[in-house]
Amino acid sequence: MKTVQTLTIASIIAVVLVALPTSVFATDQATHLTLAQQYKQQADEYQAKIEDEIEAVQSKPRSAFFGRNAKTFKQHVAFKLHNLEVAMAENLEKAAYHEKMAAEQSFHPVSVSAGNTSNTES
Repeated sequence: MKTVQTLTIASIIAVVLVALPTSVFATDQATHLTLAQQYKQQADEYQAKIEDEIEAVQSKPRSAFFGRNAKTFKQHVAFKLHNLEVAMAENLEKAAYHEKMAAEQSFHPVSVSAGNTSNTES
């Protein structure tokens, strides 16, 4: 009777150890895909802000670009556009990185992702 209990417990532990790396692998891949989507969405939002800013500048009367404050206004708009473009580029880079990580994880076997990298060559 005691050997049956021991065998049952050992079987449960073995199943948990085999299933654990699979669930960790799937979670990591989903996390990378989710992050990639979030970064792409943020980049799209920055792109929309850039387009709105350009449209706002184009709809200003021509007289807004003359006078004392014209140089400051132009510098401010250029600074805002530059910051938005940098933020958009950074988000696109982060999205590409997380897509790459998710793709790499989908190609690796579960045993490699769990740290079990035994060499099969003799």
